[in-house]
Amino acid sequence: ILVVIGILIALQINNWNQDRLDNRQEQQILLQLKREFEENLNELRRKDIVRGQIISSIEQLFKIKEGRDALALPIDSLRIHIAWTYNTPTFDPVFGTTNELLSSGKLYILKNNDLKTRLTNWSGQVDRLREYEQDLRQYIANTYDPFVTQNFSIRYLFDGIWQEKEYYVDKENRERAVKEFIDNKAVDDYIFSVLSICEAAKQESFLVKGYLNEILRLISQELSN
Repeated sequence: ILVVIGILIALQINNWNQDRLDNRQEQQILLQLKREFEENLNELRRKDIVRGQIISSIEQLFKIKEGRDALALPIDSLRIHIAWTYNTPTFDPVFGTTNELLSSGKLYILKNNDLKTRLTNWSGQVDRLREYEQDLRQYIANTYDPFVTQNFSIRYLFDGIWQEKEYYVDKENRERAVKEFIDNKAVDDYIFSVLSICEAAKQESFLVKGYLNEILRLISQELSN
């Protein structure tokens, strides 16, 4: 009997030590996840700012086009608004700790089942947003840019915007290029398509942000236990 009791006590101590190690490892993993998802949240916010600027610039261009007054804003301001229609923000989250947990089989260390489920489904949430971002890149590269290149002077529209050096495009040529862009009715459909895809990405980003914030809430909850 004493031998059996001794074995049981030894097993109990071993289990206690293992639980203590698992708890310590869980806390380390949670801290790593917290840093990872805080970084992802900041990355998403940065890309949301870019999307917001694209939407704002296109809305401003429509106001100008409806007013038929290409000089309602300074020419260089209008050129910047036009340049924003070429922007393609891409959400690039960090997956390091999450992927390591999933691939190594260490997800069991986390006690919160809701957190485990959300971590497992995280990449799927990101993929849905990336589909809209890919749609925008493809539309601009395959449809919008060929139209602009064929119908307008890229040099006159964008000289000095994407590079520090200006190639001596005089104000008159810049002004004429902007007026041609503003007055061209076909432009409306193209920039409206860019606007529509950005709006859809913005809505999807809102859902991703909610998902991400819930992960951070669960992590904080587990860290405080």
